[in-house]
Amino acid sequence: GLPRSLFAVRMARPILEGGIALVGNSPVALLELNRMIREGEVRPALVVAMPVGFVHVEESKRELMELDVPYICLAGRRGGSTLAVAALHALAMLTAGDQGPTTDV
Repeated sequence: GLPRSLFAVRMARPILEGGIALVGNSPVALLELNRMIREGEVRPALVVAMPVGFVHVEESKRELMELDVPYICLAGRRGGSTLAVAALHALAMLTAGDQGPTTDV
């Protein structure tokens, strides 16, 4: 009777501690992650939150921004998995010292 995304976050608990949590589609997953952080169950190194939609989207993002955890969050109703993954790729490129594609003019 509960959403699969909620159970997925619970099952990911061991890898969320000290890891990067990426939420691109499910505000319910972000709400559950927020609860777990608030209750001290997990402490991710970073939360990238860009769920999209109308139900619980803005509330889940606002709640994350009030927690004491590093985050990258796209405010409002917009977002999606594509944007969340693009943000993660950009972070990986910066970490590796890659400044991205260049063009010669």
